[in-house]
Amino acid sequence: MFEKVLFSTDFSEYAATALHCIAGFPGAREVILFHVVETARSPRGGGEISDSFHGAGEHPLREEKRYLEHLNQNLRVSTAVTTSSDTAGAIIGAAEKEGVSLIILGARGKSQVEGVLLGSVSKAVLRRSRTSVLIMRNRVIQGLEGKSFEMFCPLILSRVLCPSDFSMSAENALTLLSVTEGVGEVILLHVVSRGETEDEIDEALRSAKDDLESVRRNLAAQGMNARTLVRIGDPALEIARTADEEDTSVIWMSSHGKGWFRELLLGNTAFTVAMHARRPVLIVRTPEEGHPTIQKPGDDFIRA
Repeated sequence: MFEKVLFSTDFSEYAATALHCIAGFPGAREVILFHVVETARSPRGGGEISDSFHGAGEHPLREEKRYLEHLNQNLRVSTAVTTSSDTAGAIIGAAEKEGVSLIILGARGKSQVEGVLLGSVSKAVLRRSRTSVLIMRNRVIQGLEGKSFEMFCPLILSRVLCPSDFSMSAENALTLLSVTEGVGEVILLHVVSRGETEDEIDEALRSAKDDLESVRRNLAAQGMNARTLVRIGDPALEIARTADEEDTSVIWMSSHGKGWFRELLLGNTAFTVAMHARRPVLIVRTPEEGHPTIQKPGDDFIRA
C-alpha cells in the first residue's frame, strides 16, 4: 500500500533513528528525504540551499540518503529541500506534488524540549494533510551512558492496534490494513464511551463485541491473525493505555468517523492519541475529507 513515502527530517538524533524503520517499512519501494529550512532562519532568502546542496561540500541529506541506501539496497531514495515560513505546509505540499501515499514524521526534533510529546509541525501536518501520516516513535531508555533510543521497528506492523467506532472511515482504514504487506497480529479495539444507565452500557458492550467478532471472522477468512478487545472509558486514553498494555508496535487508526473519532480528531482535543501515545501512530486519511489550502513548494524546491 505505502510504496512511495516522504520522510521529513531535521537531522536530529531522534529523526536519524527513524531511518532504520523506513528502510524496513513493509511495502515501501521509494522514499523521498525532505528537509525544510525555515525562512526566518535563512538570511539569504534560501539562495544558500542550492549552493550547499549542489556544491562540493557535504550535505546532511546526502549522508542520510547514502545511509538509507546502505540499509536497503532495493529502496529508491531521493532527496529534496525547500525554504518556507510554513514548515508543515511545505511538507504537505511536497507530499501532494510528489504523489506519496504516506508522510513519516519523527515525534521529536532538535527544537523539542524535554517532556513535549509531539511538536507543533507534526501537529499541524496531522491536522491539515490529506495524506496518511505516520508519527514515528522510539522507546527512550536512560542508561549508564546516558539517553538512548530503542526502535519499535523494523517489525512495525508485527502487532497492530486498530481502534474502530464502526464508521465507514474506520472500515476503510481496516480494509487498507488488510491489504498491507507485513502485518502480523491485529488487535481490534472498540471503546464504549456513552451510556446513561448500566443497562445501556451493557447493551453497548454486547453490541460492540458482536460487531468486532464479525470483523475478526472476516479478517480470519483473509488469513489474518486478529483478536478483539472492548473497553469502557475515554477513547483517547483507552487507546493509548491499551497500546502500552498489549505492547503494540503501532496504532493504526482512521482520521475521523461517525462517533468518537470525529470528536477525537477535531477541535481542542484534536489528535490526543497522536500527541500522547508512546507508540508509533499511523493516521489513515480518506479521500472525502476537506482540508484548508496548503502551501505548494515553490521554485526553491530542489531535488537531487
